[in-house]
Amino acid sequence: MFEVLDVGCGTNPTGTVNVDLHVGICEHRASIPFVPKEIPNFVLCDGEHLPFKDNSFDKVFSRHSLEHVGRKPQETNTGPFFMLTEMVRVAKKEVEIIVPHRFSLANAEKRFWRRRHNAFFNLKWFNRVIPKVERKLNVKLSVLVDLIFKPIIVYFVMMPSDIHITLIKRRI
Repeated sequence: MFEVLDVGCGTNPTGTVNVDLHVGICEHRASIPFVPKEIPNFVLCDGEHLPFKDNSFDKVFSRHSLEHVGRKPQETNTGPFFMLTEMVRVAKKEVEIIVPHRFSLANAEKRFWRRRHNAFFNLKWFNRVIPKVERKLNVKLSVLVDLIFKPIIVYFVMMPSDIHITLIKRRI
């Protein structure tokens, strides 16, 4: 059976095992109540400290969660690095991450007023952090990048709204 871990599942879980830290209504989920009893195979835990053995899941998936991890200000925020490291550690084969792009017009309000998001990402961040994850866990990662574009003003401005990263894990 193909095991998938959804880190930061929220109210839309996609994994065979689903984890999240925040339950009930919180600032990350405007008014949608989050009821853990309704989520299959739910585990209440922090993405920076996943309570699973190494190589437990075939795939680890996280959609719009990495930016909520850690603390502000971003310059001293190590949370996203630790969450990414934990996701790679528990994955056998693949880690898939979707985060909002740092310079997206769609995320401008959150970036300028620092609401809800503790970190902002661009490809430079991943290029800087992925080699550190590889060294820490003694693995080799093949990186596939896809920028997701949503038109803000049709035909005039095409800005990347999300970064979609897939890491394929290989042992050294």
